Formats: sequence, structure tokens, C-alpha cells
Amino acid sequence: MAERTEDVQTYRYSISVEATQRELRLCGFALLNHYLAMHQVIAQHVHLQPVELLILIATTTGNVQRALRTEALPEALRGSKPLPPELAVPMSRRAIARVTGIPTETVRRHVESMVKRGILVSMPNGVRAPSRLTERWAAAATLGLIQSHLGCTEQLIALQAIAPQPPRSTRSQRA
Repeated sequence: MAERTEDVQTYRYSISVEATQRELRLCGFALLNHYLAMHQVIAQHVHLQPVELLILIATTTGNVQRALRTEALPEALRGSKPLPPELAVPMSRRAIARVTGIPTETVRRHVESMVKRGILVSMPNGVRAPSRLTERWAAAATLGLIQSHLGCTEQLIALQAIAPQPPRSTRSQRA
């Protein structure tokens, strides 16, 4: 198979501490509004209490964190195809409590309820969230999250809290 080399532009951004301090209220508003928009987009499709939504997000992220390291994930698994079970690492209730800041006993109660309802799957070393990427709403929700992120980024750029640096051209090799 021949190698193809192409120019790829990478963009970097820098954070301006001075502009952030000068526009602290507006920067904070943009970020908190983005957080609420993200919650709303996800909650539209996964009808959970806020604490359960946080547990689901933490579990989903924890389950696939190792597998999603860019260099480790095969091209065939970058879309919506479910990861093989051996790549999804179960997350303990204690780990969920640690990353969310929710007390362990509260996590335990909610996880048990979520397992009974089929939202999470119990495994010997913790729980995992079943893949939902093939469900009809997943792509639309992901696009909604990206749109919200883009809006927040544009606001922070307009406030000069973050500033794009000139693009650098790099050589990319693809097989």
C-alpha cells in the first residue's frame, strides 16, 4: 500500500490571563452557559436525574478512556461501531465517586438503580455503560454538543480570553 503525504494545518490557541480577568463575568457566563447547554442536549435523549446523568457521563468516559487514546484506536472503531468488550474497562463505584465528587454511598444507590433499569451494566470489577452510539439520537446529540462548544469558543475568542495562534503546517502520513 502506498503512503500518501499531505499538508495538515494545526491550530493552537493561547489563554490570556489578563483578558480573562478583565472579562471574568462574561467568560464565566459563557462557560457556565455552555455547561448547561451540554447538560440539556444530553438530558433530552437520556432521561435521568442530574446526579444520574453525571454518573453516566463519568462511567462512559471512564469505560473508554484507555481505548480512545488516538494512537491505540484502530480506524475501524472511530465511528459508531461498539468497542470490543475487552477495550471497555469497568469503573468502580469508588472511582465514580472520586471523579464526580458525589459521596460513595450516594453513587452506590444510584448505580444500583441504574443497573436495574438497564442504564448501566454490572461487571465483576465495576460497571460499564452500554454503547449508545448506534442509537438514532447519538449523532444529532453529538453535533449539538459540538455546536455548543463552538459557540462558547467563539464567545471566548471575541472576549480575547483565548486567541488563535498562526497555523503551523505539518506533514501527515496516511497509509
